[in-house]
Amino acid sequence: MASSPAESRDEKVKAMFMGGLVGDALALQGHYEYDAKKIKASIGSYTDFGAPGQGMGGTTHGVGWGEANFHPGKVAGDGTDSGDVAVMLLEQLVQAQGEYTFDGYELYWRKEILENGYGSCNFQTVKGSVCPPGMRPGYINGASRRTLGAIQSRPSARGEARKALAANANCLFGATHLGPLFFLLNGSGPADEELLVKQAVSTVFLSHNNPDPIAASEFLARTLFRIIVNGMRLEVALQSAADHMQHPMISTWLKTAQDKVAEVSDASRPLSREEFADDLALTSLARLWEVGKSEPIKVGKASPVEGSLPGSLYIALRYKNSLEQALIANANVGGDSAVRGIVIGMLLGAVHGADAIPARWTEGLRSGKHVASLMDQLVAQVAERREGARKEL
Repeated sequence: MASSPAESRDEKVKAMFMGGLVGDALALQGHYEYDAKKIKASIGSYTDFGAPGQGMGGTTHGVGWGEANFHPGKVAGDGTDSGDVAVMLLEQLVQAQGEYTFDGYELYWRKEILENGYGSCNFQTVKGSVCPPGMRPGYINGASRRTLGAIQSRPSARGEARKALAANANCLFGATHLGPLFFLLNGSGPADEELLVKQAVSTVFLSHNNPDPIAASEFLARTLFRIIVNGMRLEVALQSAADHMQHPMISTWLKTAQDKVAEVSDASRPLSREEFADDLALTSLARLWEVGKSEPIKVGKASPVEGSLPGSLYIALRYKNSLEQALIANANVGGDSAVRGIVIGMLLGAVHGADAIPARWTEGLRSGKHVASLMDQLVAQVAERREGARKEL
């Protein structure tokens, strides 16, 4: 029996979400190492999951922070906060029987951190790679810490009042939680897309209240909708989403990535002959950023959207025919490779499906069985809700 459109779409969504998680997990070993040459000299190439700093003395060079293990307690096959917080949305949706509200997700996230100890073991509280007993690993980024601090003064804030407490921080991380929302799609029309976009954008306000991650979330939601629902090719979906939004910076970031892919693909251009071409491409994508810590960095490899989004698009477009090659290339560039990895993995997972994800990664992902079970539960819950709604008509 042929699968229904909803069943086929659900399989694409599963591949999209799992692609993002393996992209995040592959980046864990070298996350925040900004020296691509050091990565190659120490490791050769990241092709399999590894523990944070494995092969480099247990630390990476987080520019502005110095040498550290930025994910103490994490081991090979774990994700960073990019994957962890997206999985929290999946868990919360299952808990809520397939119904999304911003307040429901926000309260779940807050409880995980403040009551269940997520991130109690982090690079600022623990030195080294091992968490003390009773402490749970997890990276709490600066925007999340600032948002949680603001919540302390208004713990009962809900809805728009709660969103207003989110930190004004420009990081692509805020735009990467949206994957599980695609399981909730009821149809394929404009109204379905707009509801998805509204929900996706609301997830940014978990910890970020800044126009750049807000625009990035909308752009990723619209692009993934076009791939999963409309069956568009990656490059067509990206351009269509950008044209629909008419957002000056989204259009600029996409064109920057497209132009850089054209440059690296042109055998007559010097970049095409560089050993570290992807590293040079990403570091050229945005301005120098004086972080006010110990040293400046190129934003192209760091967390701000102005570098990390076009960097993600560059990798996804250059290696559009292979999710595996794209995620390996991304991990070996370094920097905030995790936030790029989850974006690249979602895009190419949606395009190519589950068969494109190497078995060694799906089997090695420590949250893999948990996530697969949750996705099946959520698909069943949403189907039951749809059936109930039909019976009421």
